[in-house]
Amino acid sequence: MPMDDFPRIKLDDLRTDFPGVFDTARYTDVGIGWLPLIREFVAEALPHDPALCVHEIKEKFGTMRIWCDTPVLGARLAKGKAEFKSSLTCEVCGAPGFLRRPPPSRFAWWRTLCDEHASEDQRSWGTRHQGPLYGMMQIVGDWYRYDEETDSMVPCEPPERFR
Repeated sequence: MPMDDFPRIKLDDLRTDFPGVFDTARYTDVGIGWLPLIREFVAEALPHDPALCVHEIKEKFGTMRIWCDTPVLGARLAKGKAEFKSSLTCEVCGAPGFLRRPPPSRFAWWRTLCDEHASEDQRSWGTRHQGPLYGMMQIVGDWYRYDEETDSMVPCEPPERFR
């Protein structure tokens, strides 16, 4: 299946499901496989910031990016968690997936896909290796990392190069 042909999340559906949160959003451009991540993000962020306002959701370098206005730590951590988990979730179907990046000699989009939805070519690319910032984010000088066991962002020490 060509990557342009897979079903995408409709902004009108998000506006219906989450009144007020997506009212000013310009667009969404991600596959339906990431819909559970968006639902989880909103459900987790809203109790921390009832005025949460999402402006846009799109894919960049194979993972989801959420643009929203919130100064509230709990909501920002929920956003970071959803964005990180998109690197582990097939954008097409929501199954466990891998962030696949093309070899340096190829010009192609990075994608997070399961083996079923990755083309034979994409399966040959391998998966992105975990680097020193894997699952980490910084908010106002404090560092957090995704903890799979608790499914949450937890405080952590900064990576060595940032100390």
